Amino acid sequence: METWWPATHHIGNTPFVAIFVEPRVGGRWYERDVEGKLTDWGKVLAWDPPHRVAFSWHVGPGHDQPDWVCDPDPAKASEVEIRFTAEGPETTLVELVHSKLDRHGEGYEQLRAIFDGPGAWITILELYGKAAEREKA
Repeated sequence: METWWPATHHIGNTPFVAIFVEPRVGGRWYERDVEGKLTDWGKVLAWDPPHRVAFSWHVGPGHDQPDWVCDPDPAKASEVEIRFTAEGPETTLVELVHSKLDRHGEGYEQLRAIFDGPGAWITILELYGKAAEREKA
């Protein structure tokens, strides 16, 4: 995942060197930074390869601060679901839905605007698509 995830999209003050997804329901989704620190992003909510994966998303801007942080409280996590549908022998439709943003509390409207804007999910999906194309070649 770290080969295509934007390097600017990390938690804390230092860049990540690896991103991990434990491939099972209840597994962790987390990063390891250049100093070796592990920081959770969320938990695996659904694991149904090659059709679907879903995560809790515990990451957002800290209140009154620009840095993004992880809030481990599951009641304050939104959800990211990604579905993969084969449309032909060489084509897969990838659909991403980021829901329940209101669980993040105050300022969740700002999160919605961020995620809908440039540099967020649209860019991440484009980078994923390019990585998949390179893998296929």
